[in-house]
Amino acid sequence: MTRASRLVPLDELAALSRTTLRRVRIPDPYLPVRGVVLHTVGDPPPEGDLLVLCATPEAGLPGCAGVVVRESAVNAALAHASENCAVFAVADSARWSDVYDRVRWAVGESFGKLAEHDAFHLADALATALGGAVAIEDARRRVVAFSTVPGQPVDEVRRKGILGRQVPEHVEREKWYARLWRSSGVCEFTDGTESAARLAIAVRAGTEPLGSIWAVGNRQVLCADADDVLTASVDAVAACLMHQDHFADRGRETRAWLLGRLLGSDASELDFTLPGPSVLVVLTSDDEVGERELLDTRLADVLSLTAHRFRGVGLAAVLDGRVYGLLPVTERDRLESYLNGVISRVTLPSGRVGVSDPIERADELAVARRRVDRLLTLRHRPKQSGVEIIHASAERDSLVLAELADAVRGLEALRGGVMGRVIAHDGEHGTAYLPTLRAWFETSGDVPAAAARLHIHPNTFRYRMTRAAELFGLRLDRPDERLLLHLQLRLAEL
Repeated sequence: MTRASRLVPLDELAALSRTTLRRVRIPDPYLPVRGVVLHTVGDPPPEGDLLVLCATPEAGLPGCAGVVVRESAVNAALAHASENCAVFAVADSARWSDVYDRVRWAVGESFGKLAEHDAFHLADALATALGGAVAIEDARRRVVAFSTVPGQPVDEVRRKGILGRQVPEHVEREKWYARLWRSSGVCEFTDGTESAARLAIAVRAGTEPLGSIWAVGNRQVLCADADDVLTASVDAVAACLMHQDHFADRGRETRAWLLGRLLGSDASELDFTLPGPSVLVVLTSDDEVGERELLDTRLADVLSLTAHRFRGVGLAAVLDGRVYGLLPVTERDRLESYLNGVISRVTLPSGRVGVSDPIERADELAVARRRVDRLLTLRHRPKQSGVEIIHASAERDSLVLAELADAVRGLEALRGGVMGRVIAHDGEHGTAYLPTLRAWFETSGDVPAAAARLHIHPNTFRYRMTRAAELFGLRLDRPDERLLLHLQLRLAEL
């Protein structure tokens, strides 16, 4: 259970969560709620100032400020709940994890401390200490976290496991795990026909398997005390695996499916309500395709996980080769600080981030996606170090021009026209009429200023303009022709 940053009266909570909860009974509308917890048979009694999501009301209801049950269980809840207990209902088809997220946002909670460090932090720390790439898996062989320390070699088994979030089929797999689960210490696996050598150790809670830690490399390649490092890390990884079930169960595929639908044309069919004003961010790296896939996967996982800590809600996934994230609205400085923190954690060397204007409704997301995609296209640049964060609010004019270009792209007069001939002439003869006209428009016809931009003498600039008028029939003294020519120039550059 996570703790709230404020106390929320039940009546206010009902209003904030009206798209998720149906109020059935609120005996005391001013009774404050501190947090939310999921409760089922066998769980210890929750504290009295909590809202309890009750999965099994027929087995009895705990004493608390209020309970949330499914619509089909409302009568049972009313029969078993105390007179002072508020009762809310959710649709029978609702997922408890979704209800938990929405209510937690309304109460103002953060995601809470999963452990002193999350699994991604531990994977990076272990990889640095061991000198080899690390993966942390759960008991079902799902890749929960992986390291991204630069320069550490990986094989195809690790690459496929990260991209698919599941250990892939390979010749040595079953023998590896059979030996691992029989062992109480570190196991060394030699090079195989499809894999590099590895060290691994099982992670358990008592005798119950929780998962495992894998490091690429043998004892000769990894650090001298690799066995001790792995053994010492088991308890911390066990804490992470036990606390990350709620997040991990959502799965990468589920996040990608939901976000893909929300950003597509069929968002209205989902009946999805944003938990509050949000922004859409898109991140892209400048790395080669293979490395970019691994970085994008890590970016999406870390963005989703840390977004919950940042403001209690967040959703991110890799779609069409880019990472998209849906985050709560906050101050620009704080958002940029958060995004820079995520980028730093995944050691993204270079790339761009686009941030949309605030979004109030799910049906605005498709348009927001088109706009942030355009942001990255408009600010495309040669590969260089560092990550640039671009806000839609700072590029409004360029975005409007880009939308105008899409709307009129089919018009033959604008697609070709005079500017098309200018571009073709420059390409064929090595002339510079296009930059000359651009400088003239950008300086509103100020010849000395335009010449200075091109580092040429004003008389040379005047000659070029005269020659361009002769070659292409330009009549820049006519306002309409001037407007159309400038429009063609700007659209050609988009």
